Amino acid sequence: MSRRRWIGLVVAALAVPIAAGFVFVVLIDNVMSGFGACRVVRQRAFASPSGSQLVVVVWKSCGATVPDSTQASVVARGRTFSPDNTPTFLSLREHSDVVVSWVGEHAVRIGVIPGSIQIYKRDQHAGDVTINYD
Repeated sequence: MSRRRWIGLVVAALAVPIAAGFVFVVLIDNVMSGFGACRVVRQRAFASPSGSQLVVVVWKSCGATVPDSTQASVVARGRTFSPDNTPTFLSLREHSDVVVSWVGEHAVRIGVIPGSIQIYKRDQHAGDVTINYD
């Protein structure tokens, strides 16, 4: 057997397991990254009287290890809502219906149905908006 042919067989014999290993690592990485991903479902957006601001309410599900939650944020009209980059002022355990009523351009009333929910976060202000809870 010629030396070139011998080298070709050795390279081919090494390339197949390396390629298979790479494909395996990529597949496992894709499967594992899905376990930590959260699913965010936008429920409603409530516009302020002038329409310059929105209260955005979302439901967030992150899999079996993290409880589902309901979150609310204030977003300026024209800005893109992002669950990762938009700060929340309200965060509740489980999926709940949030009732939003703007009292003025910089004040909002928040009610939650049902009322007996575990509260993770309940801020009194979000930027220049005052938040009152029922």
